[in-house]
Amino acid sequence: MPVLNPSALIDQRVEALRHYHDAAGLDRAELDLSGGIDSAVMAGLLVLALGTDKLTLVYSSINSGGKTHKRAEDLAGALGVPLVFHDLTATYEAMVGAMIENLVAAGWSRQAIDDRVASDKTILGSIRSCLRAPLGRGYLRLSGNGIRHGTGNECEDRWLRFYQKGGDGEVDSNPVAMLAKGEIYQLAKALGERLNATDAYRQILLAKPTPELWGTTESHTDEDEIGSYLGLSDVGHSFYSYINPDTGAYSRVGLIERVSRFADHHPSLFSDSLSEAQMTSLAQAATAHPSFQGVDASIIARTLRAARRAERVTRHKFNPGCPSIGTREELVEAGILTDELPAL
Repeated sequence: MPVLNPSALIDQRVEALRHYHDAAGLDRAELDLSGGIDSAVMAGLLVLALGTDKLTLVYSSINSGGKTHKRAEDLAGALGVPLVFHDLTATYEAMVGAMIENLVAAGWSRQAIDDRVASDKTILGSIRSCLRAPLGRGYLRLSGNGIRHGTGNECEDRWLRFYQKGGDGEVDSNPVAMLAKGEIYQLAKALGERLNATDAYRQILLAKPTPELWGTTESHTDEDEIGSYLGLSDVGHSFYSYINPDTGAYSRVGLIERVSRFADHHPSLFSDSLSEAQMTSLAQAATAHPSFQGVDASIIARTLRAARRAERVTRHKFNPGCPSIGTREELVEAGILTDELPAL
């Protein structure tokens, strides 16, 4: 399995976080706890690294559903950390209402705006994400200054950059950015066992990942959004990797992780100078690459082209100043991770 030694991975990430805080001279941290798998993993690592009294956990709601809040509450309770709850719904609705009124006053068509919003759910979702960002930063300062940690994993932050630049991307670090989604799941299972919080982590392991940015009336998942964005909703493959929550073994290998493992050995996939002929050759080479075992050649070619397009149009989001506090290569070299994907 990709995580060869979950216990060693926990120890390594905890030590890296401690060293980072010591070097910065800051012993506190803030984390937005969403009820999802990535923030659950970061919460567990930070409790081990800093202690429960040095962590500010914040759950912010904008027309959010009760299930994510309940999962966040249960996890915070199991970890022994108070959870700050802030309902931003009224603030959001007043702000968006004023924005539309201001556009209309300046000459824009209200009908055109309404039609645009109705046809693209990510418009208001983007505003929701950006509104949440200063909240976490503010709670950090009010509760005692420290470091605001991010929750981006490799499948979201490497080439897809599935985050809002001024929203969930507004953080000081991304300590799990080198871990693929399936590896995050493996780490969550191990953290549940280490922290005696198995039930709380299991709830999150079984939940479908969602940005929960479209309000309560319309559910959507990360994979729905990613599939639509990449133009690959019809391929019949998972975009994320998942695990068996009982054994920790991979049950599905996601297309995003497959692309990343292929790109490790073929970085030219994201080169501006790549020609059409070279792209075709790369797609052909990918059919024989272990990371794409069992995937149809036509799907491989479409996926690589979609990945290349996504990487190019999201480069403006890349922030080299946001450290992952270590690299994947170091973890592979230490025998904690492997780049070999299981054949499923």
